[in-house]
Parts: sequence; C-alpha cells; structure tokens
Amino acid sequence: MDYTLTDEQRMLHDTVFKFTKNEWEPRTIEIDESDSFPWWLWERLRQLDWCGLLIPEEYGGSGMGVLDTAIMMEAAGHAGADTGSILAWGVHLTIGTIPIVLCGTEEQKAKYLPKIATGEYITCFCLTEPNIGSDAVNVQCSAVRKGDHYVLNGTKMFITNGPIADLAIVIAATDKSKGVRGVSAFIVEKNFPGFSVGKKLNKIGQRGSETSEIIFDNCMVPVENRLLNEGDGFTKVGAINLEYERSILSAGWTGMLGYNLDLATAYAHQRTQFGHPIVKYPQIREMLVRMKMNYDISKLLLYRAAWMKDQGLPAALEASLYKAFTAQACMQSAIDGMQVHGGYGLMQEYKIERSLRDAKLCSVGAGTDQVLYEIIARAITGTRSLTL
Repeated sequence: MDYTLTDEQRMLHDTVFKFTKNEWEPRTIEIDESDSFPWWLWERLRQLDWCGLLIPEEYGGSGMGVLDTAIMMEAAGHAGADTGSILAWGVHLTIGTIPIVLCGTEEQKAKYLPKIATGEYITCFCLTEPNIGSDAVNVQCSAVRKGDHYVLNGTKMFITNGPIADLAIVIAATDKSKGVRGVSAFIVEKNFPGFSVGKKLNKIGQRGSETSEIIFDNCMVPVENRLLNEGDGFTKVGAINLEYERSILSAGWTGMLGYNLDLATAYAHQRTQFGHPIVKYPQIREMLVRMKMNYDISKLLLYRAAWMKDQGLPAALEASLYKAFTAQACMQSAIDGMQVHGGYGLMQEYKIERSLRDAKLCSVGAGTDQVLYEIIARAITGTRSLTL
C-alpha cells in the first residue's frame, strides 16, 4: 500500500496551498465580517479553471478524480482558507454538479456542464426542508407532472449557495404513496417561473458561504430536466450525493485541522510563561499531539473514501466514518487550539477562534453525528436500532 502522493498530486497541493496563503488566507477576517460570499474569490477560481474539477474534459472540465479534488480542497483549508468559502466552492464542485455528471442525459450534460465548468453557473443541492432533515426520504416538496412540465411546490431549507446559485439539483416527491421510491430529482434553473430565493440565513460560522431557503411556488420544470426515471431521486441521485457530501465536501474541515495545529504550534513557541516558551510544558504538548493525531487520522480517512470513489466502489460506510470522526476532531481541535492561545484565542485577529464557530456545521450538516453513528452501527452489527 503506497501512501505517497504522485508528483502531479504534490503539484496540485502546493499550487493551491501557495495561492491560498498569498490571496485567500489574508482576507479571511474580511470574509467572516462581511457574512457574504467573496465574489473576488469566485473570479479567481474561474481564472484558475478550478470550477469544474470533476467535470469530464469533453464538457470543458478538468476531468480530475475525487482524490485529486480532495487534495486540493484540503490544501486550501490547511493554508488557512475559511471553510465557509471552501464549502461554497465544494458544493458547486460536488453535490450541485455530480448528479448531472453521473446521472444526466447527454443533452443535459451538453447544456449545463460547460457553463458549470467555467463558473458561469454556480450550483446548489436542494434536499433539506424546514421540517425534514435527517428523515430526507419523506420530503414534502412535491412535483406533479402536467404535460411536458412538472409543477414543483414546497420549500427547501439550509441551502448552501442558495442566494447565489444559478442552478439547483432538487429532490421532490412525485408519488408520496411510494415512500423512498416515489422521490425524483430535477435540474432547476433560477429563472424558471415559480423559483425564488427566501431569506438569507444568519449563521454563527461558515459565513463565507451564503445559505437560504429556496421556494417553489408552482415552479415549472420541463420534463427533460428530470434526472433518471421517476422514483430514482433518492435511491440513486440522493444516495450518490450523500457519499460525496460526507467525504470530499468535508475536505476543507480536514485542512482546517492542519491549519489549527500550525497556528497553535507557532503560538506555543512564541508565548513565554514562567521563563520558558509554553511549547515546553507537558500540558501544552499533549494538546498539540492530540491535534496532530486528529489531523492525520482525518486525512487518512478522507483519502480512503476519495480513493474508493475513484475506483467506483460504494463508500457509504467509509464516508460516514470519515465525516463522523472529522466532526468530532474539528470541535476538539478548535478547543485545544484556543486553549493553547489562552485569552488571545478569543481574539478575532488570531484567527483560531473562527475554527470553533466554523466547526459546528460539520457535526450537523450532511447527516448529524447521531444519524452517521446509526449507519456505522448497522454496518458493524447487521441490525437496526430500536429507536431508528
């Protein structure tokens, strides 16, 4: 088993790391304070041709694998990019695009992928609803076919990129009597009649990504914009997306673990107490070791899940293990890093405080920790919980 990155992968990592250190990381406080997506960053990502990493070359994309994309996103996080902006970028790269790449017709791919690849279109994924989160198969948003269109009605909630997206992958019920097999998926443009963006949501963290409701009020969607067959929306499209969402989309958080470690280590060398740098005290060293362990384990779990996706292997368990571990690791890393900084850890200028606010989403988005534990437990034991 070879854990060595190829020359090409090292180059990808180093290119993203250098770009982030020079242009992205210095503006993270500005991004956080503005509570808005940084459009200057999107223009730079477009210039660098980093908006279609997973899109095949014949549609204008880079044709990269999942592991290579994960390496790039992790590098951005490790270099200090805010995970909110990484999340916005990652949603566009993955769950807002992968359904078209893997499930779209040739006509759908030809129509949408080139504009997504250049960044002319920004994408999002609409699954969660105001009263439907982890119980995603029971979506209430409906899609009723009328001639050559479907009419969508309902509201989606907590949609990353909602306020800025040009295109949405939408999960809606076409036959509620069939349960999970009555759910379908659609490609919906923001200019379709009946599509509107609700109130932008004010979050404690991830402020570089814009989040909102998406409202469908008799939204007219052409039949040719349905992905796969009726009833495939969750069993195929949604299931694929959840694996990507629980693995590669969290790569920025893994990178944040490395960034926190770098910040805490540098501060521990600089700060002196009782006549010695605090890096020499066992209590501080224990926290730094724990931060290093969490970073390396998260990265190994990420690379395994990404490698499996590149091999075309199912990775529901591995993605869940990675996501669940990383969620806990991010919270612990933020707490340890702030503790090493002492009172300065609460100060915005030291940047470590943002990691605590940004980390929480990792334990509730794309499946809460508790739901992921149940998925993992079922795989281990072959049994279902008494309560779920």
